[in-house]
Formats: sequence, C-alpha cells, structure tokens
Amino acid sequence: MEAHVVIASILNFSVVVFIFVFFGRKPFASFMAARSEGVKNLISEAEQMAKNAHEELSTWENNWNQAQAHALQDKKDSEASLIRFREKTLTEAKHEAERIKKEAELLSSGEILKAKQGLQKEAIERSVELAELYLGEHLPAQEKHKLVTEFVDLVGHGTR
Repeated sequence: MEAHVVIASILNFSVVVFIFVFFGRKPFASFMAARSEGVKNLISEAEQMAKNAHEELSTWENNWNQAQAHALQDKKDSEASLIRFREKTLTEAKHEAERIKKEAELLSSGEILKAKQGLQKEAIERSVELAELYLGEHLPAQEKHKLVTEFVDLVGHGTR
C-alpha cells in the first residue's frame, strides 16, 4: 500500500504543478516582466537623481570656491585699506606735530619778545629814574629849565 500512496502523492503533485504551470505561467511571467520593468525604472530614476546630485554638488563647489576667492580678495582689500589708513594717520600726525612745534616756537618767541620788551621797559624806566636822580643832584636849575623846554618843543613838533 505504500507504493500506491507514493504514486498517488506524486501524481497529485504533478497535477498541481501542471495546473500551476499551465494557468500560472502567464501571470507569473507578466508579474516578472512588470517587476523587471519597475526595477529598470527605479534604477533609471536613481541614476538621474545621482546625476542631478553630482551637478548640484558641482554647482555648490563652484559657489564655495567663488565665495572663498571673494572672501580672500576682501581680506586683501581690507589689509591694503588698513595700511593706507595707518600711513595717512601717521602722516597727518606728523604734520600735526610739526604744526604744534611751530606754534610752540612762535608762542615761545612771542613770550621771549614780551620778556625782552618788559626788561627793556624796566631798564628804560630805571635809567630815567637814575638819570633824573643824577641830573637832579648835579645839574643847576637853569640847565634843568633849558633841558625841559627843549624836550617839550621836541615832543610838540613830533621829532626827537
């Protein structure tokens, strides 16, 4: 009996396989074709996305390089501007120092001149006092009168 069971099982299995193959071949083949087409489409889309990503990356890298070059140029321009500003400031400071020095020299010259004039005035006043004292003690009254008259005439005519 066992041989009949094995043969019956093989026969049943063969019938099932035949039914699957006969009726399932076309749907399975169309499923596999559709699946294959879907995979091809996904691969194509992935390749296109990769291409777009590479192009985008290239664009970003170019932009980055341009930004770096621009930043480097701005840095160089800023450094050059700082150097020019420093030189201009130093030049202006030197001119201002020279102006202050000249002003101080003029001011000190003026003060020296004032001091000289003050000393001259004081010396003249002292000389007049001493001359007056000397003449008062050593000059007779008639000579004093003559001297005063001549002085008044000179002052009245505007000549010395």
